Amino acid sequence: MLFRVSIAIGAGLASALLFFIPVKGTTIAMALALLGPLPVMIAGLGFGPRIGFAATAAGTLAISLAIDPLLGAFFAASLGLPAFWLARLAAQTIEPTDLDTPAPSAYSSGKLLAWIAILSAASAMLPALVLAFRFASIDEGVAETARLLAPVMRRLLGGEANIPYQMSAPEFARVIVLAMPALIAAWSVFTLSLNLWLAGRIARISGLEAPRKDDLPFALRLPRDALLVLFASIAACALGETPRFIASPLTAALLMAYALHGLAVVHGFLRANPLRSALLFGIYALIFMTAWPLLLAMAIGIFDSLIPVKRLPAPQAPAA
Repeated sequence: MLFRVSIAIGAGLASALLFFIPVKGTTIAMALALLGPLPVMIAGLGFGPRIGFAATAAGTLAISLAIDPLLGAFFAASLGLPAFWLARLAAQTIEPTDLDTPAPSAYSSGKLLAWIAILSAASAMLPALVLAFRFASIDEGVAETARLLAPVMRRLLGGEANIPYQMSAPEFARVIVLAMPALIAAWSVFTLSLNLWLAGRIARISGLEAPRKDDLPFALRLPRDALLVLFASIAACALGETPRFIASPLTAALLMAYALHGLAVVHGFLRANPLRSALLFGIYALIFMTAWPLLLAMAIGIFDSLIPVKRLPAPQAPAA
């Protein structure tokens, strides 16, 4: 019991440190911040959901006491609770009918990715909730935030002459404020997916209780219902600036999820290709340099949800 309590406290403190470390402003600090959900997910996958929840509580309490209770609540809502919940879903299994058969996962990799998109969109909507509570309307909150951000944009870009598209500083600041929730949601989908994958691998390598080992290039496919949600959120974005500010996080999160879906399709489709490694290296290099191939990956993911593309499973290991 004492060992599990120590694991929960250690995982919570590690996540809290990784959550706060970006204030250093260094490249290493920003890179380490990507792994903020990882300790909580390892605790939840390897030692059970109670330990994962206790780790979230420990991290929230540490930040609340050491820095600020509001920041602690933000840690819990944006990092701790999503990491705990995803680890809990990933660890759930269905009781096997045959004792000799391993228990299958209750949630497929596609359903887990849909959950990641939902949680990412929900956490990215927190700024909209803050603006709604602090100001008379979201539009007024966006205007005030843009007004405060405009001088910062001026200093960062070296004057209004350097602002893209010949925009003024207040106009550019307003665009940044309106786009920020969508960018946060898309980035959160990537980081949560990466950390959940890493947590599963680390738990298995460490010999912990990680029940699942998904063949993502073969099995990852978002549910078809996610397409209806995506189209509804895109339609909401066309209704005006305030509806777009609220619906854009869900749109961006689902589009990023479909991009990951599409990349899984590419991985599975190229499995038998002798140039697979070189082609994948070229694809990811282009994504890193331009990000435009992500649009093609989104289209592939959406197409695969409607008409499944043939993918090859991982080769079976030879029998001993």
